[in-house]
Amino acid sequence: MKINKYTGIIMMAAALLTSCSDFDDYNKAEIDAQTATASQTIWENISQNDRLKDFAALVKAAGFDQALNTTHCYTVWAPLDGTYDAARLRTLGNEALLKQFVKNHIAEYTHGASGSIDERVLMLNAKSYDFKGNGTYEFDGVKVQEADPSSNGVIYLIEGQASYLPNIYEYITDSLLSGDAGIDSLRRYVMKAEQSYLDEERSHKGPIVDGMQTYIDSVVVTYNPIWDQLNTYMTLEDSSYTFLMPTNKAWNGAYDRIKSHFNYGKTLTVQNFNGTTATTVTAPAIDPAYWQDSLTSSYLLRYLSYSNNDGYNLWLDGRTSPYGTDTLRTTLNTKLSNPQDMLAQTVATVPMSNGIARIVDSLAFYSWETFCRPMFVSTNSINNRAREYQGTVQTVRVDYPDPSKVDLNNVLPNQRVNTTYSYTWMEPSGPSAKPELNIYLHNVQSTTYDIYCIFVPETVDLLKRNVEVRPNRVIFTLNYCDENGKLQNKEFLNQTPENEQDVLDRIAQWKEQNPGVSAAAPDAKTKAAFTNDVTKVDTVYVGEFTFPVSYYGLDKENTNYCPNLKISSPFNVFNKALMGIYAREFRIGGILLIPKEYGEYVQSSNNE
Repeated sequence: MKINKYTGIIMMAAALLTSCSDFDDYNKAEIDAQTATASQTIWENISQNDRLKDFAALVKAAGFDQALNTTHCYTVWAPLDGTYDAARLRTLGNEALLKQFVKNHIAEYTHGASGSIDERVLMLNAKSYDFKGNGTYEFDGVKVQEADPSSNGVIYLIEGQASYLPNIYEYITDSLLSGDAGIDSLRRYVMKAEQSYLDEERSHKGPIVDGMQTYIDSVVVTYNPIWDQLNTYMTLEDSSYTFLMPTNKAWNGAYDRIKSHFNYGKTLTVQNFNGTTATTVTAPAIDPAYWQDSLTSSYLLRYLSYSNNDGYNLWLDGRTSPYGTDTLRTTLNTKLSNPQDMLAQTVATVPMSNGIARIVDSLAFYSWETFCRPMFVSTNSINNRAREYQGTVQTVRVDYPDPSKVDLNNVLPNQRVNTTYSYTWMEPSGPSAKPELNIYLHNVQSTTYDIYCIFVPETVDLLKRNVEVRPNRVIFTLNYCDENGKLQNKEFLNQTPENEQDVLDRIAQWKEQNPGVSAAAPDAKTKAAFTNDVTKVDTVYVGEFTFPVSYYGLDKENTNYCPNLKISSPFNVFNKALMGIYAREFRIGGILLIPKEYGEYVQSSNNE
């Protein structure tokens, strides 16, 4: 086999990394009838070889023949005629032919074959293939028959075509590659963001024509900011991902499911505060349809990519994960707890050069783990406190809370609590003050939430465990914008109020301790107010509410374009009895907004 006869020549060629001009030095010594190829360019040798007629025609059709006729060094692995489906390749467009076939068989510089080699070769299309052997050699598992040295590199004649696997980005964006996978909706969204530019440093310059630089071989770099947003490298061949590719059916189903959470009105009016004064503010005009489409598509896309090298995801390609197989973690570090349900929607698994594509007919994400997550609004944050009226606020931090009275594991979801617990203390500003606290609810979506308020008793502090603590009696008023852009108020009433007779008994007891002081019975609103359990940190259910419009992403320049929730007392401060049995001050750990769908899921899980 000729490859063994010319190993010396090829070894010399292998040392040439930037130029092949030194071929002349050894060609003069070794040239004969069998080594005549060494005096000609790669293209001359290919075009004159009767066993490479198909390959020559394809290279010329792809427009790469002139590049192989220069002094630039290349190694070409040329499939012999009859060993591959050349007719199918002729049906490709020139650009696809160049990328998927011609540049798939050509590498920069000279890669020699002598003795034992085990090399991973980077091709011109950025794919990498194994070139290995010892005496006899293979390229991507295809047998090498012959090596023909050329003045600008070397040609290996191989018995078949190297396999071409697209990377994930190529598969998504090239309809010829993905064929009938039915991922057109995904492709359209990704392609909208695509950008390209000429890499002049990597391109091979041609002559100046009409004052403009031309290129014999131009390198065009495709860039898509979407992948930066997903913290992925979908165009890199040395990466490894699992990417869920939704079919049009899956895309449209998920899109319809998500978009209802981002209904924006043409006009949005909110209640804002300048100190203690409430003002009405109209948010800057936006394009509601654009915002809805943009956010819906963005949320749909951000849970599709998974690094196969993430410890949580090792099991996707058969490795053992230290975290088991009940969690996946996206490239944006979001953990999803139902991977088996997600993967069960797979209708096809397609190998990629940088991972695996799973074509899925449905996106089985939990909404509360992805596009509509539970919200914890900390009242300790000054950005969340809209107004403090007839009272002063301070943040209280308590070390080593009493474990018998505080179940911290159930108070602040998704937050790690060690030895310090913080809450907001709203203290009356005077003997007759009735404090109110308005809390901004940033970024709520146009969906239904269950609203909770976390009350903290003063005895959460071990140093005050013997202090007499009175419960609160409060009402909640939500100020929001309706679908017509008008401000509205929603007052929440307690659906399970404190037993009225118990309240009357406590008033009677207070009267006995305070003879001669009038004590009016509670009115209807006071009866329907909310009371907290002072023996524990009490998560009080306020009620269910469906926000007509989304406020997501609208806060701007220190203006809070969002609804607010007011906590206040319903009874008059001159009602001495009620003032005696209920506390005017209140301590709030925060506000919880739980999406209705999540609440129903938790309820059904608890019932199983």
